[in-house]
Formats: sequence, C-alpha cells, structure tokens
Amino acid sequence: MTEPLVTVLIPAYNRADYLGATVESVQRQTETNWRCIVIDDHSEDNTREVGLRYVAGDDRISILTLPENRGLGQALNAGLEEVRTPYFVILDSDDWFSDHTISACLTEMSRHTDDVSLVCGNAAIWEEMEDGSLVRRGTQFGQAFADQYEFFMYGPNLVPRFLRTSTVRDVGGFEVDPLTQGRMFEDKLLLLKLIHISRFAYVNDELYHIRIHKTNMTKPETRDKFIEIKRYIYTRMLKEWGDEYEVEFFIHPEGWLDVKALKPKAKRPD
Repeated sequence: MTEPLVTVLIPAYNRADYLGATVESVQRQTETNWRCIVIDDHSEDNTREVGLRYVAGDDRISILTLPENRGLGQALNAGLEEVRTPYFVILDSDDWFSDHTISACLTEMSRHTDDVSLVCGNAAIWEEMEDGSLVRRGTQFGQAFADQYEFFMYGPNLVPRFLRTSTVRDVGGFEVDPLTQGRMFEDKLLLLKLIHISRFAYVNDELYHIRIHKTNMTKPETRDKFIEIKRYIYTRMLKEWGDEYEVEFFIHPEGWLDVKALKPKAKRPD
C-alpha cells in the first residue's frame, strides 16, 4: 500500500458515548488508505479506553492522550504535530462522515493547485432525541467564496474541514487566543487566516453529519463567551486584513452573534 495522503484528526473530550460511531465512519470510507489520530484531551470518562479498542483492531488508527485538558485548539495542535500526510481533515468526536467523504475531498483537492487550502461540502443535521434516536433537522450547505470578505459574512462552520497541511502550518496552526486559550472558535480563526492567503474549494455533496445533543459546546450556557470571542476575532481580523472595513454585528434570533454588514471606512487623506 502506498503512503496515505490524509490523516483524520478526531479531538475528543468526554465523548465515550459517541466516539465509536465517529471512528467507525472513518473505517467505512471507500478510500481505505488513511491515518486516523484520536486526540484524547484528558477525558474524565472512558473515552481513551474506547479509542484504544479501535487502535487494537486497526493499525491505521492511533491515540494521542494529553497529560491535562487543553481545549480544542491546543488538542488539535498536538494532533497536527503528528500529521505526516499532505492533507488532514477534522472530524468532531460526536459527528460522522459519509462513506465517500475522504475520496470526494481528495478528488476535489487534486483538481486544484497549491493555492487551495481547504475542501468543504454539505452536512446533514441530526438532533438526538431522549431515547437516543436521531431525527434529521435539515441540511447545512457549504460554498466556495469569491474573496475573504464573502467568507467573513458566511455564518456556519464549514464541514468537513479537509485541509492542506503545509498551508495550515504556514499560518501557525491553531492559535491559542488570549480570551479562551484556543478553547472556542479555534477553527473559525484558522479559516479566517487561511482565506486571507489561499482559496477554498467546495463539493456540492453531503459529506458530513452533525449531531445536535445536550452536551454540544455551542449551547446557551456558553453563548456569552462565544459572543465575546467571535467579536474579538472578527474585529481583529479586519484590522489585520488592512483595516478597510468596520463590522456591524447583530444578535441572531437564537441568541448568537452574527455579522450584519461590512461598512467601508472613510479613506484618510494622504
């Protein structure tokens, strides 16, 4: 078998109930030549033990156990240090891939030059009921973007995040921000950095499955912190991009901060 082109990174914290289904969706891939690293962020449940069961039965899978809980951004950076493939893709430990996700992303990436750093697609949204059953609630559509400002205005988080390893390393990986130390919005901050220096590609296909459940990070109890970090990141990135626009925010009916408009700043006289 040739060397794999992609590594799947699965950051996990207290996800023993979901991790098995997540890993098995990787094992079902039509593209079988991959690596998978489960990053156990010092879980307090038996997430590590669940991961080890899959490691024992599949030599494509490994587990990286962190000595203390570091949060998503730092966990992903630890995983990124272990990536030896040209591409890697992030799979949240409570979500799952469609069977052809890796194949579709590799095919799309092969169509582009090195200035494309990310491939994304569409996602099915599933809500977990009290009895554990899943009810489909809709579809999240990805897209390609004409420029960085169009991406800035786009609200949802792109999935899957199939990334070019070298470009991610060029922008410093997942940043440890001063407000949450990389525990929130680490993925959006990375993508805002990437879209400034590269392009994103889009596959109009259902490649990802999002599970909504009671222990999601994006829940009402964490809303204020998400609003704070999003406001900080978005305001900062506009300044880093040349400080040409001022952002107008609004609170979404569900209580989340979103971007309403970008207003050009008056040019200063020479």
